[in-house]
Amino acid sequence: MSDASEFLRFLERGPTDSRNVFNPWRDHDERDRVPRRAMPGRRRDNMQAYIEARSRTARVLLLGEAPSHRGCRFTGIAFCSEVELTHKADIVARRPLELTSVDCEKKPMRERSAAVIWGELERAGCAREVVLWNAFPWHPYGETVTSNRKPRNKEVEEGRDALRALLRCFTHELEIFAVGKVAEQALGRWEEAECAGYIRHPAQGGEAKFRSQFRELVLPRL
Repeated sequence: MSDASEFLRFLERGPTDSRNVFNPWRDHDERDRVPRRAMPGRRRDNMQAYIEARSRTARVLLLGEAPSHRGCRFTGIAFCSEVELTHKADIVARRPLELTSVDCEKKPMRERSAAVIWGELERAGCAREVVLWNAFPWHPYGETVTSNRKPRNKEVEEGRDALRALLRCFTHELEIFAVGKVAEQALGRWEEAECAGYIRHPAQGGEAKFRSQFRELVLPRL
């Protein structure tokens, strides 16, 4: 097990090709609260606190596709929006985390997939046993930064080293479940990261399937 500093430095460096990619742990723009330049550092602190809260208790990792423009982009934590930092703070980390969006005090950012996943974690009482992550860690966008796009295979390959660095932050070997096809395909190429099972992504009508498969496949492993 190693501390999270190496992993966080990797995230901050970002992908080789940063075109149409927003790096939550390095970049900032007008959607961030002031002082804007400080927000990437606060998102790195959020991620560190998230890891520390489950470094010795985690048993499973849920691997998604990529961050959305409403979730990890503002929290620094995969599948997690500012609503979770506000209303589920005690199960996200051991200390209060930072909100970084410009309107966070009036209207924290909300992300539907995050709500579904954290609802299941809270229901099962297993938030500290599960790590959430993405095959491509940084936010890929289309014509505007307030859009999402599917990461290219070449981009996803850059997530391989990030996953490897993340796994070193935990005392136990984690079983990895693919949440969606992009993650499943990535794990099929990464021989060092065996796929323990496939779970439907909660987006685009997949909520009910995600819930049932999470309960059927993941909970028995915890």
